[in-house]
Amino acid sequence: MTQTAGSSGSIPAPRRTTKAASLRQAITRKRTLTEAEAREEILRQFESRRSYWFSVIGRKLPKRYVEDVYGQVGVRIAEDFSKHDASTIKDIGGYIATACIRCAADQLRRHKTEAEALKNGKTQKSMGHPEVFTDHDSVVAREGYLRVREVMADVLTDRQHLIYVLRHVKELNSPEIGDALGISAALARKELSAAQKALDREEVKQRLRSVLSEER
Repeated sequence: MTQTAGSSGSIPAPRRTTKAASLRQAITRKRTLTEAEAREEILRQFESRRSYWFSVIGRKLPKRYVEDVYGQVGVRIAEDFSKHDASTIKDIGGYIATACIRCAADQLRRHKTEAEALKNGKTQKSMGHPEVFTDHDSVVAREGYLRVREVMADVLTDRQHLIYVLRHVKELNSPEIGDALGISAALARKELSAAQKALDREEVKQRLRSVLSEER
């Protein structure tokens, strides 16, 4: 008697191995990297995917700071190698991304510290740190701000003043300022708008013009 495909005696069709299943099997079969091999692979991914790591850092910081922070990530990875076994890192991409985000956050904290130092009339040298304003635009922005700092301190609240420095001297945008200060981007925009409104008053403008003319 001929058996139908649906009868109990039918021979089941062979199961197809999907591409995803094959990949999982290959990963399972892959041997664990030695510490030296793991270090080499981490550095390979860090260098070969440079543009991607730039984009990760660039989500937190202005473009002008990205390359320096990428260098800081390299230093952090090297320091990790001296403290931890690299072969224990299972997700290399996630590990590098985390290092990028943490170094970007560290840079934002430095921006905040530098802005507070300027606002309070201190320099990085007086705080025991070297001057950090190395590019021309930052130097010009800082020197212009220093001339009118006292007027701004008299007109703005402390937070408005700090946000103004972060925006116009350090050139952070509202989300970056929010991350640096632990506030929302919307609040950073609101405070910046209030600061600009205060500085746009005619009597304040006159005071600023007077200070700038005296410096010439």
